[in-house]
Order: sequence, then C-alpha cells, then structure tokens
Amino acid sequence: MEDAARIVGAGLVVTILLAVLRDRYPALAVQLMIAFVVGVFLFLLPALDRVVSVFTDLGRRAQVNSAYLDIALRVMGVAYLTAFGAQICKDAKEEALASVIELAGKVVILLLALPVVMGILDALMRLLP
Repeated sequence: MEDAARIVGAGLVVTILLAVLRDRYPALAVQLMIAFVVGVFLFLLPALDRVVSVFTDLGRRAQVNSAYLDIALRVMGVAYLTAFGAQICKDAKEEALASVIELAGKVVILLLALPVVMGILDALMRLLP
C-alpha cells in the first residue's frame, strides 16, 4: 500500500510537470516521462523478482513443466514492456511508432507461445485414434 501511494504521488507530480513542460519543451517532457517510467520499473524490480519466485515455487509444487512457466513469465514481460514503450511513443505523438511496437510485441508473444501450442496439438494428436 505504501509503495503504491509513493508511485501515485510521484506520478501526480510528474504529471503536473509534464503539463507545464509539454508546451514549451516537448523533448524534455518526453525525457522526464521516460525517466519516470524507468525509475518506477527499477523501484518495482524487487517486487517483480518476488512475483517470479512465487510463480516458480507454485509451478514446482504443482509439478508444472518449468518450460511452460518460463514461457508464461516471458510473455507477461513482453506484454508489459511493449505496452510501456507504445504508451511512451503515443505520449510523444508518435502513433505510427507505437503501432509498430505493439505489432512487434504481438509477434514476439506468438513466437514465444509456439512451444505451448505445439505441446497442446501433440497432446490432442495422441488422444485421437
């Protein structure tokens, strides 16, 4: 709760600064926004490490193939990173670049998911006579 309050408070301060800077110094506003996103990411890194540890432990307890858990975590990472990148581009008024980042993220997710899809198809083929 305390961490969320800190992030929200800092976000509100940065939002006010961005509103002031965006008209006069648009490049500086984008740099401030990127710095804020990186700062929040670094702040949350220990919590993200804890989440990965919990997922890994749960997967081990449930005897889930670690390859599938690894793929799921990678997919979530790609989804978050591309969403952050695309949003930064949109805020910088680079809609086309944001669309390319979103498309690239979707393609990478599809590529990461291929082993899971192949595993499901293999299992279905073994069930069919």
